[in-house]
Amino acid sequence: MARSENIVRAMILGLGLSVSYGTVAVAQSYPEQPITFVVGFSAGGFADTMARIIADGVSRELGQPVVVENQGGAGGDIAAARVAAADPDGYTVLVTTASFALSEALGAQREYQVSDLAPVAVPVSSPETLAAHPSVPVKNLAELIEWAKTQEDVTFGHAGIGTGSQVTMSYFLKQLAELDNVIEVTYSGGGPANQAAISGEVQLVASSNSVYPFIREGLLTGLGIAANTPHDAVPGVGTFTEQGYEGFVVSSWVGLLVPAATDPGIQATLNAAVNTVLGDPDARARFADAGVVVHERDLPAVQQFMQTDIELWREMVSATQ
Repeated sequence: MARSENIVRAMILGLGLSVSYGTVAVAQSYPEQPITFVVGFSAGGFADTMARIIADGVSRELGQPVVVENQGGAGGDIAAARVAAADPDGYTVLVTTASFALSEALGAQREYQVSDLAPVAVPVSSPETLAAHPSVPVKNLAELIEWAKTQEDVTFGHAGIGTGSQVTMSYFLKQLAELDNVIEVTYSGGGPANQAAISGEVQLVASSNSVYPFIREGLLTGLGIAANTPHDAVPGVGTFTEQGYEGFVVSSWVGLLVPAATDPGIQATLNAAVNTVLGDPDARARFADAGVVVHERDLPAVQQFMQTDIELWREMVSATQ
């Protein structure tokens, strides 16, 4: 009987070792074929532009083509559902934005759960920014609040209800600044919202990197940027923290996620490849031109960031609903 039990134990141990060695072998041989980046938004946008820069570098680093496919719709959720259902082999990678975390915070009905996907990199971000038409006689947040309290109403344009910029600046204006005369005006995207502010159709606009050039050109006045430190892309614009709103740091980011069951070794390989790209001078120059901040994070730091970001959005969504 004892001998039989020992044989069974040996068989179980051998099976376990074979699975372990098989897992290691899979991770070590990855990748053996082209990788697909499924971008949850249309071509030419923030996520797509960043995805293509990263894809070029990852392809060189891993020695396999990286194909970028755009599958927009439902704020990135259609692409997320596709990747969540894909084989967990590291060959189908979701490229999405902070809308992934915001959608979870909003409690949106989706065909997947956040737990179905594992974040492997959040390499770049673009701090949310509040700007004003030059006719608004203010240069910073304190002056904005003082002026706004003398107005019958203040018009605030954004890319749509439930977008990161809208939630962020609605939270600031209505909760932190305690303004009760803000009228929100919804546009079909960040571009139209920026143009509405430039034309004077609205007095304020919330956006991320798409508004930076207009601030630099003087077409809009930058009032505050929700970053840890001042941003080179908008010199002279103070952070919210500097202006008395400690810890108000919110960004639109681009992240890469894979099916949750993907081998940890493959996840680590993708994370390392992206971090290598972030150190490449040519890639960094392209990121700088786009006005984004670069973040080299290992896997635990990426996972921690995602959890923290979801909680941040939940707090703001709860306060503004």
